[in-house]
Order: sequence, then structure tokens, then C-alpha cells
Amino acid sequence: MQQKISETYYHQFQVAHSGLVAIILEARCQSRHQLHSNVDQDLRAEIDRLRFRELPPGKHIQLFNIPATCNGSTLKGLKQTIVFLTVLEKGRHVVSLIPRLGAFVEGVRTQELSGQQIVTFPVEERAEEGDRRPWFTFVLIDLPLKLFTADMTIERRLRDSDDLKILIDGKVKKNTRGGKFLFWYLAGSFLGWIIKGLKGEKRRVKVTFEESLDNGVHYIELHADRTPIFHQATFHLAYQGNNAEERAGKIIKAYQSLIVSAAKEFHVDPVMVGAVIFQEQASNVNFVDSLADYIGGLLLLNTSVGVGQVRVNTARDLEQQYSTLDPGVDGSWPGEETFVRVERLKEPFTNIRFVAAKLNFSQTRWGQAGFVIEGKADVLGTLYNIEEVSNPITPHANPGANDFGKGVQKNYDKVKALLGI
Repeated sequence: MQQKISETYYHQFQVAHSGLVAIILEARCQSRHQLHSNVDQDLRAEIDRLRFRELPPGKHIQLFNIPATCNGSTLKGLKQTIVFLTVLEKGRHVVSLIPRLGAFVEGVRTQELSGQQIVTFPVEERAEEGDRRPWFTFVLIDLPLKLFTADMTIERRLRDSDDLKILIDGKVKKNTRGGKFLFWYLAGSFLGWIIKGLKGEKRRVKVTFEESLDNGVHYIELHADRTPIFHQATFHLAYQGNNAEERAGKIIKAYQSLIVSAAKEFHVDPVMVGAVIFQEQASNVNFVDSLADYIGGLLLLNTSVGVGQVRVNTARDLEQQYSTLDPGVDGSWPGEETFVRVERLKEPFTNIRFVAAKLNFSQTRWGQAGFVIEGKADVLGTLYNIEEVSNPITPHANPGANDFGKGVQKNYDKVKALLGI
């Protein structure tokens, strides 16, 4: 590709087989000083209109100054590579490259990885000469992570050695030796001398981090100082353990602030929002096997997506009821509308907002008909589970509860404690 862009550029590509796909973006941005301007160049990307934002999500949405973007203030014209790992349906997809004051895009390419849960990503690249700055960022979209391994080479030099910083979801991996290199996991200054003061040791190092990241959006960042060599990265896409209820509890705690925020927006009980998410996850006893099918490509366009397991068609119908949920896709965007819903539902904040909206839909309709179901966790949970927005159940005086709704009622107090309410 290799071109300078000053306005949104749409890169379209075809996926031959549904499944895991890597989308690799290589780009450069300059600082305001290089441009003799008051503003730095920045570049962000959207995949089928899925926006990436700060972690954890804040009150004011950040779209540019986050790990999944290129920022001229830190890059100063050097190259950054961002690798998006996600599961895509067979068909045509769109990466939107959105610059601020321009950017230079060296390339966008895709690699299909269907069926691979242990993904080895070859790199074999030496960092360009430069000071501490983002170098590689990996973005995991609605995928869990058990292990991450980076295979690197660093070298000791007289005045300034190679260093490497590693961050996972914004948390720095600290080295065990501390000191001024505490936040640089690999530091060339810790290596020995081959010829004292003239030639330092060069060492290839493989570092592995055991993580317990569930579905959602996650960032793995590698920052370079000087010219380390990145040989390859390996991702073990799996869940830690196989207990569905334990996993459900961790999800509730991880997204506590999003659950409370979404409940407030749609005027529903936050514990109910958390309880239906908990029940969706806790009742998914085959979640480990489901992950293999998901990565392998056995997914459908009306599948359940994200932390709240929201169906794509349900999202479509809710968009028609709640304007704030509508992504606003217009004729100028060259992608497919259904893919937009699938991708947006992978982002936890968006997904949880749909959960809250679905609860509000049932609660409001039944209340307007004279049947108050607010506070009846088993009934509201049942309606969340079975009621279709496009073909809703006629409100009546004696609604029953199915197993899903009974599970919501059973776990209500547990979820209340997890949310700290």
C-alpha cells in the first residue's frame, strides 16, 4: 500500500473461510515538532465499524491516545505495527483507517488462522533506531488469553543498550532486578561485556507470561528502546480452568463499572444486568469446546456474541427501539451491515448496553400494560432469555419462569455481592 493519507481510507478484504484472522497494520506518524505544527499526527483503525477505546473505559471516551493507535507524539516518524486478532465471518470486511492531521500507512495485510488456538506469529524484525516508543501492539478481540510468549534478541552497548517494555492491558511487566530499569522487562544493560566497554553481549531471550484474560478486548504492547529484534510471538488462546461459574464471577467483577453505567443509562437494576450476564456464562457448561468451534469457524450470523451473549438479530431489533444503540451506518461506508453488529457486540461496553436495553424493553412493555415485573428476577430473567424484540410476548398476569430465569433469581444475591452493591 505505502501511501500518505489525510482522510479516512477504507481497506477492503475478503475472508475465504470463517474463523480466526490476523489483520496487520504498519504505519508511521510524525510529531508536531517534526511537522512544525501545534498538533501531532495520529491514526486509528476500525474493523467493520468496531471502535477501540481506553482500558478500563472512562467517562470520556478516548479513541486516539490508546494502545490500538499510532501517535506521532511518541513515534516521531518511526514505524509501529498493530496486529488485530479476531474471528470473522466468511465474506467482505472493511478496515477503516482514520487519521488526524495525516499518517503514512506502509501496509495493511491479513492472514487467516482458522482452527488455531495456539497461534505462532512470525515477525523477524529489528526495531528502527530510536528512543522509548511503541513498537508492536497486539489487539485481541473477543478472545481469551492463557499464555503469551515473545521471542526477542537484545544487545548491550557502551552508551545505550537495547531495552524492551511489555504491557498487558496497560499493566507493565516489571523486571525482577528493579532499579532504573524496573519498567523495562528486558534491559540490555543487565547483559555482560565481551570486550569491556567496546563490545557487549547479544542474547536471544524467550519470555512467557501466564494470563487469565477472558473474552473482551485486550491490548499487548511491546515498546522498544534502541534496536531490539523481535523474532516471533505465540498466543495460547484458551481459558484458565474449566469452571463456568468461576469464570462468570470473574467477568462480573471485571466489568463491574460497565454494568453499573449501562444499567443507569437504561434505567434498570444493575444487579439484574449482572445476573443475566452471570447466568449466560454460568450455564454455558461447554464454553471450552465452544471456543474451539468459534476460532475454527463454526459460527453463524445470528450467533450469540460477547460477554452478555447477545444475539445479532436481537441487537438489530433493539437498534430500532433505542436510537442510542444504532451505529449509524450510511451509504458511504462500503461494508456489510450485519458484520457491523457482530463486531460491535465483541466490545464489552457496547455488549452490556444491549443487555441493559433488552431488560428495559421487557420491563417497560409489561409495566405499561399494568404488570409490574421490576424486582421479579426470575420473570425478568426468563423474558430476557426467551422474548423476541420483533415478536414480543403479550403481557399477562401470571408469567412463569424457565430454568434460565430461576438461575438468575438463584444467583441474584451472589451477583449483588460481586458488584459491591
